[in-house]
Order: sequence, then C-alpha cells, then structure tokens
Amino acid sequence: MAAGRGKEGTEEACERKKEPEEKDEDEEEDSGEEEDDSDDDDDESSEMVGYLEDPPTEEERRLLTRRLFPSKVGGRPAWLIPKNLPTAVPGDLACSACARPLRFLLQVYASRGEHRPGAFHRVLHVFVCTSCQPNEVKVFRAQLARENPFYSSEVPNAKKIAKELKKTGDKDLDLEALCCQDCGLTREAGAESSSCTDCQRCTRVNEPFAVFQEREISTSGATVPDEEDQAEEVAGPDVKGYRPGAGNTSGDADAEEDSTVEEVFTEGVAAEAGEAGGKTQQDLVADADAAIASAKAKGASEAMLDKLREYRTKVSENADGAIDLTEQNVFDEWSKENGESDDFFSKFNRYSLENKGHMLRYAFGGEPLWFCGPRRLLKDPPPCQRCGGARVFELQVQAQLISLLGGSHCADRLDFGTICVYTCAESCDPLEGTHTYAEEYGYVQPEANDAWLPKA
Repeated sequence: MAAGRGKEGTEEACERKKEPEEKDEDEEEDSGEEEDDSDDDDDESSEMVGYLEDPPTEEERRLLTRRLFPSKVGGRPAWLIPKNLPTAVPGDLACSACARPLRFLLQVYASRGEHRPGAFHRVLHVFVCTSCQPNEVKVFRAQLARENPFYSSEVPNAKKIAKELKKTGDKDLDLEALCCQDCGLTREAGAESSSCTDCQRCTRVNEPFAVFQEREISTSGATVPDEEDQAEEVAGPDVKGYRPGAGNTSGDADAEEDSTVEEVFTEGVAAEAGEAGGKTQQDLVADADAAIASAKAKGASEAMLDKLREYRTKVSENADGAIDLTEQNVFDEWSKENGESDDFFSKFNRYSLENKGHMLRYAFGGEPLWFCGPRRLLKDPPPCQRCGGARVFELQVQAQLISLLGGSHCADRLDFGTICVYTCAESCDPLEGTHTYAEEYGYVQPEANDAWLPKA
C-alpha cells in the first residue's frame, strides 16, 4: 500500500523497482546485525493505517484522478483501467441483496508488484449499498504491469497532469464515454444521456447525487499494542469527530481472555447521533434510563448510579455532542463490575488508542480486528472467482469513517461496524477474454445492538 499523498505515494511505488547498490563482503558482514534490525522494522511497518485528509481544493482534486493512482474516499472513482469497467445496474454495480444501485465508497492503491509483476499498479474499489441497513458491499480489484498501454512507466508528473485536466475542463476523455458525469459510475450500454439513470432521477426530484464527500486517504505504519499492554486498563481514543458506537469497531478473533472492557455498553447508550444519523435524543435518554434500571437490578454501587445519572443528564441536554471518553469509562466500569464484557471490542479500543483517528487498517495476509464478538466471519472466505485460489484478509474499513463523513444525505445512510476485504492471495492476472475488474470478497460485520445491552 503506497504511503503518503497521491504523487509521493506513486513515487514510492515506482522507486521500488530500482536495483539496490552492491556491497562488498566486509560491508555485508559489518551490517549483518543492522540488516536484522531492518527486517524487524519491515515486519513492524507491514501493517498500516489510513487517515482522511482535509477536503481538497479544486487544484488538489486534480491530484485524486487515476493518472496519479490515489487512495481516496468518495467523489468519482479513479478507475485504474479505463475500459471494461464493472457493468451498470442491473449488472455488477447493483446490490446483490436488493438490486438497487451501489455507491462508490473508497479506493485503495495497493501495489503487489514485488510479488507479481502484473500487479505493479493495483487498486481495490469498494462500493456499498446505502439502501440496505446494515450496508451490503462489493469490492473490485484492477491491476496492471508497470509497462502497460495506459500509463508511462515513469513517475507521473503531477503538475503536468493537473494542467492538462484544467485545460480539458477536468474531463477524462477516456472515461467520458463510459461513465456518468455526475457520480462517475458506469452508464448503461447505449445510454444517450451523459448521466446514469439514478443521477437523472436525482435531478428530476431535486435530490443531491449519491456521492460521498471526496477526501484523500494518507497512510502511515500502524502502532500495534504490545502483548504486555493487552491486559492494561485504557481509555478509548480522544479524537476529533470520534463517536462511541460509530467509531470503535473491532478486535482480534484470537484475542486472549481479558477482563478489561472498553465501552461494551455502547450501542444502546452512546450510539452515534446527530449528523451521523444515529439515535435521537429521546432514544439516548431512554437507553440511559434502561441502563440505570438494569444497574439497580444488579446491585450497582451508589457511586456508579450517580455516574450513570450524570451521563443521562448530559445526553438529555446535548445528544448531538460527541460523548466524552469519561462517559465511556462509566460504562466500562459498570460492565466490568457486572461481567458484561467483549474482549474483541476491548482489543480494538486499545488499537485505536495507539492509532488515533484512523479509518482504515491495512494488513495483507493478516487477521481482521473485529468490531465485537457477535457476527464475526468464522469460516474461510470463498475462493477467488477468477483462479479458484485462496483469498486472504487485506484491509478493513472502520466505522470511524461514518462520523468523519457525517452530515450528508449519502453518508447518513452508512451503517456498518467494520467492512473486511479479502482478496486473491496471488493477485491473479486476468485471463484473455475475462473481466478486467475481478470481484473480491467483502464482509460486513454490523454494529451490535441488543447483544451489548446489559440484561436486567
């Protein structure tokens, strides 16, 4: 996965192919220990996390187009290969559950050129169905060798590309005949309009187009909590836009028993509210009342009840405000006292504390960090549809993204705990006459609801 902003990330990917300088034998012997340390560093940095950049300016938006190989959320897809795109509704870009149009959520540039030459340029496109609650998802993989018919093998010139786009009115002439001018998804075959059927409908009824706010994803190496830290009691991350119930979403399926619980009493009481389209103020107050009643029935201390009442007062006065982590810890304490724990969610909170504000986790060949115990994927993902080989975990989209994008008509329909993406372990190349874009496997773990509520 290329780190950094569009141009820099592409430069990093292109520079990987440079031959290393030769060393004499003495240098190799002297540096042996350093090389071992370097290998350790590589292992530590193999897991990455993604963060949203600020909304781009008009000039910066030109750096999020396909010839600069961006990782980004929203806007129009920067299709890697400008032909044989996933087919329009009712084809590839229709929801498998309800047949309604999918929405482009994000794409990640993740080169595998060191392992397969044909995957030097490699992009994963993630689409969601906002009509389904929780959302359904589809993922498409496209890849190219460094030498290909569409792009130069040299590092792209960002200034030159931006200048050319400005001159053409920000139109990609290769995609213009294939894609909707409004949402960037594939138009129906033979369509006369430059807009897809769904965007035409939005225009007729005066609705905004179903496009998420465009934001670049920047990446850095993840900080993974040490094993000895796993049993320590920690609070969740204090980050701007963080919302309990919307932001902290997973834990490791192989986590050891751990009595520490971070915000297990989340969905009913500290659910996302306001701009993220969660529970109403009345709902939150009702849930707080239920928590107090349950705590009394289980013999909670008066001090704990006072904290719960204080929380109820706060949500009754301002349910739209992001809940402070001290309120979270009230429910942590209550849950630990009463045995209502979720080790998976607890581990995710520790991970989030170390990687504050991340909305994407990348760990090719690793394991997902599940949102919570219920509804994890407990079996192997289905094999690759193209080659029949095994799929491996590659990345997951965290529900922090929901609150970060909250406030728009489209973002208000996002509903998931975590989206886990599994891809072909070999990043197989397309065969002659097959689809250019290979469909991979996306698994949506929904946010837990009643499963986390204390039982009276």
